[in-house]
Amino acid sequence: MASSISWLDASSEEQKRMREILGLFSDKESREELGLGQIRDALGDGLFPGTSTLHTRARYMLFSPWIFQQISTRRGTLEDARKLELTLVNTLRDQGSRNEGIIGYEAGSALQTMPSTIYWSALSTYGILQNPNLNREQALSLHGAHAATELEELGEATLRAWHAGIPEAPEGFPNEVPEGMELTFEEADWLRERIIYSQPESMLAHLAAQPSLTENAVPWEEPAALAATGERARILHHAQRFSEVIHGAQLLYNLLIAESYEAAGFTKIENPAESFTQRYGEWAQEFVDNQPATDWDIEDFFLVITKIRGSRLGASSEAFVRDWVKILDGADPRTFTTSSAAGDLVRKRESRNKGAMARIGNKKRLETWGGSSGAGSYVYRWSYVKTILGDIQTALASGPTGETAQDRTEPAEILEVAQHA
Repeated sequence: MASSISWLDASSEEQKRMREILGLFSDKESREELGLGQIRDALGDGLFPGTSTLHTRARYMLFSPWIFQQISTRRGTLEDARKLELTLVNTLRDQGSRNEGIIGYEAGSALQTMPSTIYWSALSTYGILQNPNLNREQALSLHGAHAATELEELGEATLRAWHAGIPEAPEGFPNEVPEGMELTFEEADWLRERIIYSQPESMLAHLAAQPSLTENAVPWEEPAALAATGERARILHHAQRFSEVIHGAQLLYNLLIAESYEAAGFTKIENPAESFTQRYGEWAQEFVDNQPATDWDIEDFFLVITKIRGSRLGASSEAFVRDWVKILDGADPRTFTTSSAAGDLVRKRESRNKGAMARIGNKKRLETWGGSSGAGSYVYRWSYVKTILGDIQTALASGPTGETAQDRTEPAEILEVAQHA
């Protein structure tokens, strides 16, 4: 069934948040049930600004500007841009596969959410869209328009919505896309420079300057990330500790649901309490072995969250994290499956966060339980970040065309210049 939700083209940041909220329902590892999404998202933004769980491939950061530039040249409308985006969808479908990250592969011409909407915040964050306050319709009308200058002898100036250095679209685009989802070397080189210049202090920029990344499930196991220093290392440390510590609460929450599910007589999901008892036990043993909270400065953690967000976290979310850490302090989490204090804390959090939609003890809600409610640990968009950076790094490994290596600036030099700009 096609979506019946209608979107106003007003605030790209609000749109991004709403798209991500809907996207999380289909992303099992990202689903958030205890109301801690503000913390997760702040850490994700601090590490990897401009990224999203809805992003599939890096070349969309060029596809959208190319389409909007074409429509601006014709003085077309947002509807014209939508049609051209659907042309691109069909072109990519005809020459690619679903696994290549083609947005709209299944929906085709029935696609409701255009790639430009999904990537608009990234285009603003990396300075590809020159004015981050422009929405899509404004960018169309502004780009290529003429405005009078202050000096009469200079005549009119041509306005630009997009960065002047954007690589040219391939001939025949979007009816023809010879490379498909693969970046050319020149495109990858430009995108890397945009990320580094626009977000020089971020972990994203640091990783973009690397020739490649290793296959790791979490960012704090990536050697290049571990080599970062300063604010990048500070945020990464807090992201790791928060993920490791709060994962126990997430698993305990699922165990409580599983026990309630079985107590209500439901059997569609086989032995969920046994499964989550095992998963929680593994987390608890790892916590005891590694003691991740011993070197975690929780006061500094909340300072970092406030700095990234630009405002203080909600009082109830902060209180829950502090209370969970306090319960862990000096205790053995392996006993929490029978601990009234830990269980009560999680139950109260669910009730406060979800109200009538809470599952524990709610037979109607338990009946529709799918077997897991936000049981995955936080990885802060890492798989999506690896895909985007992997696209860039793979293309860069092919080497430049039409220029010599001596003519190019190395990424480490770009990063150093950007940091001191």
